[in-house]
Amino acid sequence: MERRESAIEEKIVEWRNHCLHSGSIGNSDIEELEDHLREEIQALSKKGLSEEEAFLIAARRMGNLPSLSKEFRKITTHDLWKKLFSEPIDIEERRNQTRDLILVVVLAITAGFLTELPKLFGIDFNEHDIFYLKNASFFVLPCISLFFILKRHIPVPAFVSIVLTFSLSLLLINLYPFSEESHTLLLTSMHIPLFLWFFTGIAYIGSEWRDVSRRMDFLRFTGEVFIYTTLIFCGIFVISGLTVLLFETIDIRAEEYVFEHFAFTVAFASPIIAAYLVDQKKSVVENFAPILARIFAPLLLCVMLVFLGVMVFHKKSPFLERNFLIGFDFMLLLVLGIVFYIISTREGAKKPQIYDWISLFLIIVAMIIDIVALSAIVFRLNSYGVSPNKLAALGENVLVFINLLGMAILFVQFFRRKISFVLLEKWQTRLLPVYALWLGFVGLIFPLIFSFK
Repeated sequence: MERRESAIEEKIVEWRNHCLHSGSIGNSDIEELEDHLREEIQALSKKGLSEEEAFLIAARRMGNLPSLSKEFRKITTHDLWKKLFSEPIDIEERRNQTRDLILVVVLAITAGFLTELPKLFGIDFNEHDIFYLKNASFFVLPCISLFFILKRHIPVPAFVSIVLTFSLSLLLINLYPFSEESHTLLLTSMHIPLFLWFFTGIAYIGSEWRDVSRRMDFLRFTGEVFIYTTLIFCGIFVISGLTVLLFETIDIRAEEYVFEHFAFTVAFASPIIAAYLVDQKKSVVENFAPILARIFAPLLLCVMLVFLGVMVFHKKSPFLERNFLIGFDFMLLLVLGIVFYIISTREGAKKPQIYDWISLFLIIVAMIIDIVALSAIVFRLNSYGVSPNKLAALGENVLVFINLLGMAILFVQFFRRKISFVLLEKWQTRLLPVYALWLGFVGLIFPLIFSFK
């Protein structure tokens, strides 16, 4: 009897998690829906149905997930921001929400203060840009990590790994004797923020970091934070520009002070605000990133095909043009991001859908571009010798190619009905530690290998 009850509870938990991962039903709504589901199961069980039969019928009567999502969006769209910041009825939830809001405000102010702190010691941005370039991520990411550490109550080993990684990275990159012309300085400045972001993900996921679905949640969270931060940046730019114009009307030139002490400071606080908003809104609205991915997927596919055609027609060689390789890499990362969001928002239909085919075509074209890029990198290594930039690009393109190849194989197997779509999600999340290790290796070890040149 206990085993049967456990089985039903597992089914209810699966149903609940599926609803939450849909992107439009939040914790407060799911509680009400779950109560209705349990009442329906109990009523059907009293009529003589088995618990398994009662669950299936009750879940069917609740409606399919897209319909539920659509109805909740209808209810909440007109007062979206009111709901986002409204006080919950539950007293404990209200306290938690207030605590989170106070905490994120304190952390955002702290991040802004950290950008001003070096100036008190004579480290000005214009004269010591190397210092800010190396340490930019340490103004922001520790604050975001601390927010989720306090919110999630993560396990002690995870907490220790986060603290040690941030501390060691901060110590090493400030002890490394970089020069302004150093190539490894730029590599470290680009790779360390991404490396540390994976450890921020451990804080975000909490004790469930081994769970594939939670890793997928972190990847979705990453895309949403990027979009929200970009929007906040645009707002900061507009406000700064208007402020400068207002002061100019009274013959005061304030652009240097406004951009250095306001825009610069608030810009570093904005990712913390963005992370809070993404976490707070949860399922109040459909996520932005998946919508953008579905809009731009066919457009990007067309752009890539046209680009390859024009390049072949005009006989442009990427083997001699460094800018080609940079453009290729950005395009490949964009493809990975778009395909990921298409995968992450796909409903559980067993049959292939139109965006599954678009994703596969994107992957195939991206693999062709990656092969060209890898060939060009190998050619440049043979022709011009080894450099940290070329080796870093080689490693990253190999990783991306492995990622794309694995996805292509899994898509083909899915189209042939040999695997379930869940394996595509697992493939993406299993590569996260590999990316993290490579980013950390380039950011922290490359400077030592190449003597900080």
